[in-house]
Formats: sequence, structure tokens, C-alpha cells
Amino acid sequence: MISKAKSCPGGTALFNYVINENKGYELLRNNISGVTPKEMYSDFSILQQQNLRCKNNTISIVLSPTINDSIKMTNEQLKLLAEDFLKEMDLDPKTNQFIAFVHTEKEHKHVHIILNRVKNNGTLIKDSFISKRAQFVAHEVAIRHGWTSAKELKIKKEQERILLYKKVRKIIKKAHYLVLRMKPKNLQAYQIKMAKFGIKVNPTINKQGNIQGFRFVHEASSTDLKASEVDRNLKLNQLFLVEKSTISNNVCRINKTIDLKEYNLNTADFNSIISLLSFEDGDDTSKKQKQHRKRDSINY
Repeated sequence: MISKAKSCPGGTALFNYVINENKGYELLRNNISGVTPKEMYSDFSILQQQNLRCKNNTISIVLSPTINDSIKMTNEQLKLLAEDFLKEMDLDPKTNQFIAFVHTEKEHKHVHIILNRVKNNGTLIKDSFISKRAQFVAHEVAIRHGWTSAKELKIKKEQERILLYKKVRKIIKKAHYLVLRMKPKNLQAYQIKMAKFGIKVNPTINKQGNIQGFRFVHEASSTDLKASEVDRNLKLNQLFLVEKSTISNNVCRINKTIDLKEYNLNTADFNSIISLLSFEDGDDTSKKQKQHRKRDSINY
């Protein structure tokens, strides 16, 4: 569940947006007698007239459960969600003036709450760090009732991102290895061959017009990684060297373009870079070799 809360000037525009039968239905209210959005705003205004110095006299809250949770939630559970949230935020649902409205026009149900920041005696509800407090309270309420919290969603997404990056790195390294086996003559040829594996190789060019580094874009997953993030041993800057005599730095500064054909394969470093590449099979082999060496040293 994700929650958002903020203090705002309120007004008829907010009420018209939230209180809309085309978007959903009313869930619960307290100390409001109006029927239309305009009448409800008038009810709020009566209390707000007691504290005209306050500009942000309304608190707007959105409670958004996950799609799976919202599908299962009944009206009673949604009411419980709204009431528990307000209590934990020190916004007593029995004394403070508010209305809660459920929006169902999107893929999942979510609850909008409009609460009057001005109390019956004209004093104001404190709104310090209200957004941060709302996030913390939403997590606590979700855990208490067995619903999914935003924190859990964040952890899950991060885990999915790590797994995706790990998978993409292996794909890029394997493609890189296979392309090098073809011995491309220059950087442009390398790019063309990598593109056949669904991987774009984009050089990053500095202000001087020189290639500073490279980025790999895995098109199927739209994952964009620096060469060093894929593997430190790729060393494309070292692998493809430019013949300085064929390119004028002044021309590069003016046109900000580079002839990639001039970046030829450095055959001297080719074999050493191949041996340093860490592939899945290679990793296992190197680990086994290290283990054997360790055992030999112990036996000795």
C-alpha cells in the first residue's frame, strides 16, 4: 500500500475532483451535511473562517493498496483502512471534519480523504512532516492487517532489478565474447555485430571529442549499463585504439562526431583481454582451478 498526504488550500476544484460519482462512491464522512461538492466545501469553509491566516487549511490524503489487495478488499475493510490510518496519524475520525471517497476508475481501488485542518475551536492540526508520517503509518497499518506495504514493494522491485541486471550482464558478456571471436576490424564492425545480438554499444564522447567510455543497451529489457558495470575486464577503450594521425581533434570539437572506423582492433591486447573475461563457465573453471591450487599447497 502506498500513501500520500499533504496540506493544501483545498477549494472547490479539489472537492469536484474527489467527490465524483463517475469515478467512484462515498465511503464515510464525519461532521459534513452537504450533498454536492460545493455544499461540502461550504461546510469546511464555516470552520476555516475561524482561522483566515492559514492558507493550507485542508489535508489531502490518498491511500492506494496494491492491485491484488484492492480487488479483495470489501467496503468494511476499506473503512477500517481509512479509520485506522487517520487514528495513527492523530487525525481522530470521530472529531475531525472529513470525507472519504473511493475511486474505482483505475485498475485498482484507492481512497481519497479530504480533511479539514481547522478544528472546531479554530486551532490547526499540525502538518509537520505529514508526508513522511503518512508513509510510515501506511506501512504499519498494512503490516497489521496483512496487506502489502510500499516498503515491501520497494524491496521486491529492487530484488527484481538486481536479478535482471545480473541476467543482462551475462547476456552482454557472452555476446561480447562471441563477437571478439569474430575479430571485428574496428569499433564500427564491433557495434554492428553486437547489434545482431540485440545489444547497442554507444560510445560516450567528452567535450574534447574523444571517446571517454561505452554503454551497453540491452534492447529486449531496455537495460542501459556502463561497460564497467557489465565487467571491469571488457576494457573497450583499450581494445579499440584510435589512430591519432587520422583524426583531427579540432574537427571533432566542431562537428562532435567521430569516425568509428578509425578505432581499430588492438590485436596486441586482444588475447589478454579474452583471457580476463569472466563468463559463467569461465567463473566456474577459475574457481575450480583456485581450489585445486589451494589443495596442492595444503598437501605440500
